[in-house]
Amino acid sequence: MSLMESLRPGIHPRKATPDETGPIARTLASAFFDDPVIGWAWTDAERRRRILPDFFELWVAGCMEHDEVYTTPDLAGAALWMPPHVQQAFDDRADAFAADVERASREFAPAVLELLTLLDDHHPHEPHYYLPIMGTRPDRQGHGIGAALLDTVLDQCDREGLPAYLEATSTRNQSLYARHGFHSTRDLPLPNGPTLHAMWREPST
Repeated sequence: MSLMESLRPGIHPRKATPDETGPIARTLASAFFDDPVIGWAWTDAERRRRILPDFFELWVAGCMEHDEVYTTPDLAGAALWMPPHVQQAFDDRADAFAADVERASREFAPAVLELLTLLDDHHPHEPHYYLPIMGTRPDRQGHGIGAALLDTVLDQCDREGLPAYLEATSTRNQSLYARHGFHSTRDLPLPNGPTLHAMWREPST
């Protein structure tokens, strides 16, 4: 247990199980519903509400294959990680994943694929743990769940001597990650939309 975990009693992240894929996808859809980047890609709120669970289920299932999905006992939050040997939207089966994303995104697929292409084009090449998605249900935000989820894998990064990478989608998220040792490496602006912030963390020694 890290020092930060000891300051968050009652929050005990664990690895998710395959039968929790659907509920975790719904948690993430709720967490990201008002996110500026998600709103840029899925411009219609009602359609966004219907489509996002299927979209996030793809990501949960993909990360589940590598046993890198972390959640809380009540499934109020989740963090999806990719291990060092798998990067850039499951590059071991990138074409199939892109086709699945296109189908799940429905009429918003062009914007979603443009977003993912932007992220892939600027993805670092050296070995690292990658956090593509982390979110907490709106009614549970601000209670330390995201921080506890981060600690779980960042402690592992420190033990293995490996860096971590992510793209923050809002200034609030950027501040959370900065408190955990991430620093911004570049801005990734979307056309006529918000800016993502690429962030990198070196392992603690």
